[in-house]
Amino acid sequence: MRSQRSQSERKNRIKNAVLLLLTLLLVLLTALGWVYDLSLTDLPTDSWLGRMYISLSYGEAGGFELRSGEIPAALPAEFAVRTAEEMRGAQYNEIAVRSFLTTYKAQLSAALSMGEQLAPMPEEGYRKALRQPGIYLRYDSRVPLTLAANWVGGSVQRTEDTDLLVRSILLTQEGALWVRTHTGELYGAKVRPMEGSLSANDLAGVPCVFAAEREYPNVLPETLLFPQTLALHTLRYEVPKFDADSAASLQVLLQAFGYEPYMRNYEDAGTGKRVFVGNQSTVRVGSDGEVVFRASSLEGGLEAYLQSELGKEPPLPYQIDYARSLLENIFQSFSADATFFFDSHMTDDKTTQLLFRYAVGGVPVEGEEGVLAVIEYRSNTLMSARLNLRSFVPSKESCMLMPTAAAAAAATGEPRGLAIGYFATESGLVPSRCYVTR
Repeated sequence: MRSQRSQSERKNRIKNAVLLLLTLLLVLLTALGWVYDLSLTDLPTDSWLGRMYISLSYGEAGGFELRSGEIPAALPAEFAVRTAEEMRGAQYNEIAVRSFLTTYKAQLSAALSMGEQLAPMPEEGYRKALRQPGIYLRYDSRVPLTLAANWVGGSVQRTEDTDLLVRSILLTQEGALWVRTHTGELYGAKVRPMEGSLSANDLAGVPCVFAAEREYPNVLPETLLFPQTLALHTLRYEVPKFDADSAASLQVLLQAFGYEPYMRNYEDAGTGKRVFVGNQSTVRVGSDGEVVFRASSLEGGLEAYLQSELGKEPPLPYQIDYARSLLENIFQSFSADATFFFDSHMTDDKTTQLLFRYAVGGVPVEGEEGVLAVIEYRSNTLMSARLNLRSFVPSKESCMLMPTAAAAAAATGEPRGLAIGYFATESGLVPSRCYVTR
């Protein structure tokens, strides 16, 4: 009797354990289903539930690939390396510039990562620093300091209100960092000395000097002077034709925006543009090369990144990187014979607007003819993009540009920078040296 009672109690305990396990599994499956229906916009990513969501959805690593910092959306227009024996540099030479960045990326990253220490500095100390061994680079763009650091793998903690728009950077071997802003202001900081020796022999550079070493008071002291005379071809531009008889691919263009070529479309009688209609967005393709994407709601826009990817990082690098990737895909739809670069941005409480320009042989195309795209974001969503698609064709004619020393001597008024650009004339786009006043 006692044996039968003991066996019955054992069976009951097993049944109760199985029922408890099934109940726990039911609760767990219900919770998983609830979490699956959520998104990271509904959960604080630093909470235990947010971390569980990321782990379940994307794996332990979070599934996030940081897409910024690897491919600069704007390369320096020129660089220089000064050693104890010589100074060499190059301008508007993408191969040489990339080689320079590869060689000195680590030193720039370490220095710019200490950029929160930058403070206004006088010109006198800067002129002395230009004569010391070090490296120098200049952008044609108005690049935020945080972005310049990001592109070389560094990170600088500055708020949006204090982020400097960089035009040029000087880093001396002894560890002095100098930054010239787009408005001509000068900032400096003491950073770690550069590691290793300096050399420009493998960077395709040519001998050059800074204007500070000559008597040219009306150009910025960091203006590079080269002995060579530069000759560039004039250009003409053509509008891509997205039809069956041309090499331009409408399918590739539309796919860049997530559209199918045979989706609902019509011709706008007022503008002559072909309008492709999505659920909450449109793409308008004109015969004049103008392409306009516009979303009518956040749901119709293009999600550039997840909010949880940012952490404490500013959104601008992610916005620029997504726009750069989008434009690269669009470039595959037609033959541009050009490159493009990030020029500048504007931000208010609700939107961020990015401007991209064309460059041919590294030389920017100035004016309206050089605008490739104006792209607008609302938070992490690309809401609109206005593109001017152009193919640039060099003519047989070439122009001899004014030598840098002559252009520096001809400058008048307040000190300014010296650059090269293509400018529209009646005969096409003509290369010319110009003074940078903005």
